[in-house]
Amino acid sequence: MENIDLNNKNNSTYDFEILDSFKIVIYSIIGITIFFIPISINGYVNTLIHHMALFIQERYIHLLKLYIVLMVIFGSIIPILKNDKKNNNEILRNIITLLRPISILLVLIIFSQKEYYLHNNDSLLFMQDVILKYTIVFSLGVFFMPLITDYGLIEVTEGYFNKYTKKNLNLSGKSVLNVFVYLFVDVFTGMFMTNKLYKSGKLRQSEACIIISCFSFFSIMNSIYLADKLKIQSKVFTIIISIILSIIINSMVCRIWPLKQKKKSYFLKTKYKECNFKSNKFKKSIQRYLENKEKKKLIYCMIENFKESFNIIMTILPNLVIIIFVGEFIINNTGLVESMSNIFNPFIEALKLPGKSSLGEFICLGLFNGGRYIEFVNNESINITTLIIFILFIGQTVSITTNVLYISSTNIPLKIAELIIVGLEKVFITLIVISLMYYLFIGYI
Repeated sequence: MENIDLNNKNNSTYDFEILDSFKIVIYSIIGITIFFIPISINGYVNTLIHHMALFIQERYIHLLKLYIVLMVIFGSIIPILKNDKKNNNEILRNIITLLRPISILLVLIIFSQKEYYLHNNDSLLFMQDVILKYTIVFSLGVFFMPLITDYGLIEVTEGYFNKYTKKNLNLSGKSVLNVFVYLFVDVFTGMFMTNKLYKSGKLRQSEACIIISCFSFFSIMNSIYLADKLKIQSKVFTIIISIILSIIINSMVCRIWPLKQKKKSYFLKTKYKECNFKSNKFKKSIQRYLENKEKKKLIYCMIENFKESFNIIMTILPNLVIIIFVGEFIINNTGLVESMSNIFNPFIEALKLPGKSSLGEFICLGLFNGGRYIEFVNNESINITTLIIFILFIGQTVSITTNVLYISSTNIPLKIAELIIVGLEKVFITLIVISLMYYLFIGYI
């Protein structure tokens, strides 16, 4: 009888439990619908999570501004109150902490209705839009994230894609789902998911570093918007080709320093094992999920995520406000962008690519914030220059106001300097690949 009981217990691990199977299907469908399916509402096409963010922004704009101001105040003052003993090894961090209260004044300026003499109205609206969208979309994305991370979709994705991503990109198959979050939601939400998987022992150190530095794409909907402004024909086809090109370039970048030196170890040891199946992938992936599942209710997971996002927003917002305010002043009132673009001009000139000055300026703007591509774009650039700008926009996955800003709030051992180096590597390799394509199709040598 004891043997029969033991066999029943062992077999129950591998049997499909009706309730669990129902949860997997329902929660995954809801999660995919919220995160990844573009739908049209009032003539505006975007994913449901962005529609919700827009609805909240339009209906509760004053409450949102108050919430953000409070987050900036708490995020500026609390670290100073906690920072009783200063360590000589943390001098720079202490200086940054003491400067954070400046963000309180700056966020009030950004949200004011009056034009500030250091910034024109368009610049203030851009900064306001960036801060609002980052806050709302990030909060919503993190809140609903358990639907795609905690109920089997991770295992199913890994079961189907592990064979391809492991060989070509040094990533596990579950990374595909994470990359989709970057593409369809935003960089902050994607980085939260990357860090969550890394902390829970489901992503290796090397994988987390590669995803954050190489796959933190600007969202597809913003790419379509830029394609419209650039008057690019066959927008969807061009975006797909650009993403494929970026993935090819990523396969090179992940094999050179500094990403090559990242360890393949996990943050912590768990019983979790990667799904690498040759047959019956769906069934075996679900079985693997049932073996490793945690007994937590969905609402509990959502609340836990939201609490974590609350702390992250409070940490990031003061720095984001300072960086974007100072950055906008530099872009609009100094010739620094033009001067910095001269660093790239000799390289672009050596590759004989057209639009040297435009390309150099766009690279610098992208390193600050991908949205500046869209704000500064005009229709004077034509043909091949326009296409090159668009490909750079898709492939440039490192910027000061996104992953460089967020990386210090994660457990992932990737230094800011390393992240910027990876970003520059991607830019140079992308330009080389574009030049080869340019010579091939245009006929120049």
